[in-house]
Amino acid sequence: MKRFILTLTLLSISVIMSGCTKRQPYTQEAEKGQCELKFKPAENSESVLTLADQYVSPVSEKPSHLKDLPEGLCEDAKYFVAKLADRDIPIVLDSPEKRRDSVLYVDTDGDGRLSNEKGYTATPTEEQGLAYRFGPIPLQFDRADGKVQAEFYVTTRRGEYLRLYPTGYRVGKIRLGKKTYKVAVIDGNFDGQYDRIFSPPVEYFYRPGCDLFAIDRNGDGRLTWDYLEVMPLSRMVRVPGYAEDAYYSIKVAADGSSLELAKAETEFGTLDLGGAHVQCRLWSDASEQVLTGSGKEDRQLPAGRYIASPIELRHIDTSGIRWTFRSAGETGKLKDFEIRPGEKTSFRLGPPFSIRTTAEQRDDVVLIGFYLEGQAGIWYRPGAIRDRSRVPEPKFRIISESGEELTSGQFEYG
Repeated sequence: MKRFILTLTLLSISVIMSGCTKRQPYTQEAEKGQCELKFKPAENSESVLTLADQYVSPVSEKPSHLKDLPEGLCEDAKYFVAKLADRDIPIVLDSPEKRRDSVLYVDTDGDGRLSNEKGYTATPTEEQGLAYRFGPIPLQFDRADGKVQAEFYVTTRRGEYLRLYPTGYRVGKIRLGKKTYKVAVIDGNFDGQYDRIFSPPVEYFYRPGCDLFAIDRNGDGRLTWDYLEVMPLSRMVRVPGYAEDAYYSIKVAADGSSLELAKAETEFGTLDLGGAHVQCRLWSDASEQVLTGSGKEDRQLPAGRYIASPIELRHIDTSGIRWTFRSAGETGKLKDFEIRPGEKTSFRLGPPFSIRTTAEQRDDVVLIGFYLEGQAGIWYRPGAIRDRSRVPEPKFRIISESGEELTSGQFEYG
């Protein structure tokens, strides 16, 4: 969510993740409804990894489950905790300000100890905004459902945060009807497997905590987040417009070696948004969906549990003025809802709005902001679009307990 602040503009960092196994060349012909998947090393900036990257900020003190430390750590070493293979994995960055002299320690065997871990030294990377990279780093330990074997990179800039992403993903070609599609699966939860289906709710929308599926819908040979081609792994995928407009069940070998898509029998329910004009993505254990248009008609959706992505709401008031509101992270009742077979699920979106204020102190800086809360508990960013222009930044006054005005000014869009 964007904030309005007095003295500091916040930069929100989006998140990304990916997966990997043995490295093999990608050269195979498309087969009807099924294909082998081969490992492809990942480039730093590949859009297919957007949902697989994980960004981790430093914690204020040593994690309580970290039992020991490597010898000779510097005083300004930074501590991190990453969610890998469903575990909180401690990470320590030594000498974060020295860049190429930095050393990264990761609890790769999940025993809570770093004294027995290899230190990974920094190597330069040309990725924009990130000064150096560590790895590849193997992750190997046992858990109740089997052995975890994954591999990932870590990039950072002075230890401000860490970006983790798998060293690659598995890719192939598949034929549906008369069309051939490039497809891929990504180890989005860093456990070396490709069988974790999306399950709402999730704490952060751009960190789904499951494996990922990608299909080249527009046939340009690339797999990109921008063209709605990368999504959480679900039971089915809809392939409209290119093959037949139908749902296909997704079956991936747990080790990511093969993929099969087959026509699926689907039960549907109805989503009623009260005529609201919205644009958003819906992630589900059933199938990803894209909502767009006036919403005057109910949407037929496969039965399953859903979460709404950032929502754009368009509204025409009684004066004929067109307003556009964009959600600010919290999507209220649309954060976790269910579509049941043959039943209707209804929500009312948009105005009337309530103004909600926020205040947060960071060291000697106080961040003050607000957002609009509409029906269904959805938060919308201030700074709506009125016709084609953004409304001006609002003004503020700070009043003491006695009623005295201490200061006044105008917010800035941050």
